[in-house]
Amino acid sequence: MLRQGRKWAIACCAGILIILLQVAIFSSIPKGGGSGKGPFVVKKGTPAWSVSKGLEKDGLITSAALFRLSSLLFYRGRIIAGEYELSSDMSIIQMARKMALGQRNIYTLKIVEGQNLFDVAESMEKNGFMGRSAFLSLSQNQDRLRKMGIAGDSLEGYLAPDTYFYSKETDIEGFIEPIVQRTARFFEKEEIKERMKELGLTRDQIICLASIIEKEAKLEEEKPLISAVFHNRLRIDMSLDADPTVIYGRRAFGRRLTRVDLTTLTPYNTYVFKGLPKGPICSPGKSSLLAALYPAKSDAVYFVSRNDGSHVFSRTINEHNHYVTIYQKNKSRKPQ
Repeated sequence: MLRQGRKWAIACCAGILIILLQVAIFSSIPKGGGSGKGPFVVKKGTPAWSVSKGLEKDGLITSAALFRLSSLLFYRGRIIAGEYELSSDMSIIQMARKMALGQRNIYTLKIVEGQNLFDVAESMEKNGFMGRSAFLSLSQNQDRLRKMGIAGDSLEGYLAPDTYFYSKETDIEGFIEPIVQRTARFFEKEEIKERMKELGLTRDQIICLASIIEKEAKLEEEKPLISAVFHNRLRIDMSLDADPTVIYGRRAFGRRLTRVDLTTLTPYNTYVFKGLPKGPICSPGKSSLLAALYPAKSDAVYFVSRNDGSHVFSRTINEHNHYVTIYQKNKSRKPQ
């Protein structure tokens, strides 16, 4: 009886080995013929049977059942979501291995300090992640903004500058929310909360002010001084007169400002209205946020560019006009 049981076990093992060998052989033979090629996207949560059916439908494999069996036997059915570069010249084993190891196409989105939503939208469309119009529409969706704790009317100013990596299966909301949360976490620090109380400014106001500093400052070391000018102007109820806010309100990116631009009413025209504009005008970096929170000790209320990236700071209009004559005589405002 024992010998018969052993024979049965040996026979079963042999049968399993034969099946495994056949699966391995057939799974190692590419479909070929160039009938299928290109990126294949596996969305998060897609069941294995759906993935295998999709591969078969796209002409990448001959048998969905064989792919499922190969994936299960050799890679425990592990399939990582992502965009995969596949072709019918690859074997089922190669495809299953790629998906099990997550060897997917990875893309980058770089958000640079000073970029606005329109810049980010262009990058997203160029990378094929999302259309420009679709992203701008998403960035202004009021329900989503409220869920992320943003009181403004868009994501402007809340996308933390950095380099981000994503795959085509990435859910856009799931991708954007952590970027916004990075900005939010900066303001959750106790010392930052205390400082905002001292200044009497909200998170949104600090981000807005920091975005203006980001666009005005060309040199890192001048950011606290430029911040001091704007803080002083706010304190004495003087208009900010910031060209970058006018540019943003008029969408005058990449061109010189005109007299019409400076007198046109928009919620961002700080020549026409006193106080901060409607909202941020770009994504400020950490140094600009810190400058907005900790301005230099200065009573300057004016500054003018030396045309080399640096500025001259003044306390009086006469002093300011003197430097304007020196550095900006007959010079039109440049786009920023």
